[in-house]
Order: sequence, then C-alpha cells, then structure tokens
Amino acid sequence: MSATRNRLVDGYLDDLRNSLRDLPRKQREELVAEVSSHLEATIPMGAGEAEVLTALDRFGDPEQIAEAERERLGLGLPVPGWREWLAIPLLLVGGVVLPVAGWLIGVVLLWLSKCWSARDKLIATLVVPGGLLPAIYLALSGVTTEVCRTRSVTSAQGARTTVSQVCTGGMSTGGRVAAIAFELFLILAPIATAVYLGRRLQRR
Repeated sequence: MSATRNRLVDGYLDDLRNSLRDLPRKQREELVAEVSSHLEATIPMGAGEAEVLTALDRFGDPEQIAEAERERLGLGLPVPGWREWLAIPLLLVGGVVLPVAGWLIGVVLLWLSKCWSARDKLIATLVVPGGLLPAIYLALSGVTTEVCRTRSVTSAQGARTTVSQVCTGGMSTGGRVAAIAFELFLILAPIATAVYLGRRLQRR
C-alpha cells in the first residue's frame, strides 16, 4: 500500500472509529475490520491521492455508516444530558470559581461522556488546561506592568531643578507585545473550545 493511500485510508478508518465510539467494542471492531478489508480490496495499489479520495467518498461518510450500523443494532445516538452541559462551563470558568478543582470536575464529566469523540476530549483537556484561570492569573501577576517614578533633584544653590523619571519592572516593547499576544491566546482559546464543544453537542 502506497504512503498516500495508507495515510488517507488510515485517516478514514480513524474517523469511522470515532463515529462508532458509542457502539459495543465487538461490533465496532468487526465493522472497522470489514470496512478496512473492503477498502484494501477496492482501492488499487499505488493509487494517487485523487483516486483514493474518490473511492472513499464513494464508499460513504463515516458518520452515515455509523448511523446505519446503529439502526441495524437497534441503538440510538447518545443524547446530551446535564453532565455534558455542566462540563462546558466548568471547563471554561470552573477553575476560577473553585480554583483548579472546578476545572478538574469538568474534565471528569467530559471524559465520562459518550457524546464527544476522543479528539474532542483531548482538545478540551490540552489546549489550555485550567480554562480561563491561567489568563486571570497572568493578568493579576503584573508581569507586563511597568512602574515609573518621577525624581526631582535641586542644585546646592537652589537655582536649578532637574526632573528625571525612572521606570522599573517593565519589559521591552517586543516582550510586551509577546506577553499581550499570549494573554489573548489564554483568553480566546478556552472560549473557542467551549463554543466548539457546544456545537458538537448541538449536532447530536
């Protein structure tokens, strides 16, 4: 099997496994093995990327295959409940309301759910651990704060006063820009993750 064919087929099978995540393990493995065998037999050795994509598209969307298998087994899609809708705000602000513990509770609820794929769970767990807590901590730490003091010096004759300004604790312009960009990432990434999880539930 060529590298291109192998990569595309493996990606398709991974998507199929994610779509079948709520099915019993035996039925899931049997269906994936059956689809894998069929693809290996129908996609010619050395096929180009366009040819492989066409064959995969003709075979069907993994979600549709999973839905047909659920119907055959008399199973339905897992329905989002209070645990899923509670997990999202806990992942976002739980660490702020109950430092660290609130976010960890959200992670537990996330991984206990069958409504999200393993990829969804990894994204929600690893993008910004702690939700908005790191952003708030960074803002309160004053890392980018620059303190300036004005100092006046009078000559011995009292005829001349020199005013100087001394700034301490600051960062270079480049450092401040990088810190602000990082702060924005810490704010926007958890919010985007929460929106992503909510949309995945709405698709259910």
